[in-house]
Amino acid sequence: MAEQADVVAFFRDAPPRVIIEIVRRLPSRSILRLRAVCKGLRDVMTYRPLLAAVHLLHPPQPLMCFGLVACPNDLNIKLRDYCVEALDLRSDTLRPVLRFTDNEYYDDMANVEGLDAPRIFVFSKDQINYGEVDDGAGPPELVVHASVDGLLLVSFVNLWYVCNPATRQWAALPDLSDYDVIGLYEHVSSGDYRVLYHTGKDDENASTCYYVLTVGDQEARSIGCPISPAATEDVGLDIGLVPSSLAPPVQLGCNLHWPPQERQGFQILVFDTEAEVFSWMRAPNPIPNGSMHLLEMDRRLAMSVSKTSKATLQLWRLEDYSIGVWFQVYRITVQVPRIRDLHYIDYFPRVVSPEGDVLIECSNKLILHCDKIGNLLQKFQFREEVPLVRHVLKESLLPHAFFLTPKPDDVVELPFFQGL
Repeated sequence: MAEQADVVAFFRDAPPRVIIEIVRRLPSRSILRLRAVCKGLRDVMTYRPLLAAVHLLHPPQPLMCFGLVACPNDLNIKLRDYCVEALDLRSDTLRPVLRFTDNEYYDDMANVEGLDAPRIFVFSKDQINYGEVDDGAGPPELVVHASVDGLLLVSFVNLWYVCNPATRQWAALPDLSDYDVIGLYEHVSSGDYRVLYHTGKDDENASTCYYVLTVGDQEARSIGCPISPAATEDVGLDIGLVPSSLAPPVQLGCNLHWPPQERQGFQILVFDTEAEVFSWMRAPNPIPNGSMHLLEMDRRLAMSVSKTSKATLQLWRLEDYSIGVWFQVYRITVQVPRIRDLHYIDYFPRVVSPEGDVLIECSNKLILHCDKIGNLLQKFQFREEVPLVRHVLKESLLPHAFFLTPKPDDVVELPFFQGL
């Protein structure tokens, strides 16, 4: 007890900066355990300003989605192999943040309706709707749609959740499978988290409509197709956006930004989350036929610009937000002659950190990690297919009220975090 009292006294009396430096180095599991030791440590480890400061200092970790065998060729679907892993760029180590355990959802594609399947994370045994499955269709996928403030928006078939891998808390959402989900963001003035989606453009005669769903609610609000009065023209808003699972936006302050897309005239679409209107801003000079991805850099907007199977790529930073002035921070050339794994294959490079880290998705089931000079640091081999790397996770232990809402008695606990 004396040692415990000494620990509590240290955390109570030490300078805030010292406490922050200690806590930022502790795994989330250790912090959660310290909360259970005594009231003194619980008060320290749940102090919101401390948790917010630690969250800001956590480096962004790229998420590798479906990095293990998801569907072997024999049609047996082993859900233990569905996995989303976070990559620590400093140590080049992978850790699972979402994973199914030893359950098999169904034995083969003949049982596609799941009649004999174990109830893994359904609210009732009739809730999952697989729809029509053709012979050439793949199995149901665990999809990461968005990542913001340590929260992930994920779906499996028609089940949708917002979850926090650090605290292993989750909240269920309505089924959004019939819509194009384009972002998850914080509504700064209220502290709510909201999902933005639209109806898509399958029908040429229909108008695209945008919706806002507050996490914790069951009904979304239609906001129509609102354009800011300051915008000079509609550059493709009625066409819609590529889903955020493939082209995630970046939130800075009260604005949500999407990477340039052809349907948006290769401009950056901006959504004012308070006024709930869209506008556009200029992007840096792109590489012809190149790919552009957004990231945050020193609390500013940054953009990776690259091209498939081209060794040179760039990182740009937005220096003046009001007038759209961009500055090229890095021009990186991957040292292809020195990297045997890149010879005679297709590959896709992109900058994934403010320090100039480059991840390269390769057609030979590899992901390569290079530094800002283009030298190879590490390679990761995958058994079936190379995972998508589109999102980053900044771990957070900040509490959220929507996780505390009582769940129905027949809810089965999510299997995402079992065994981690």
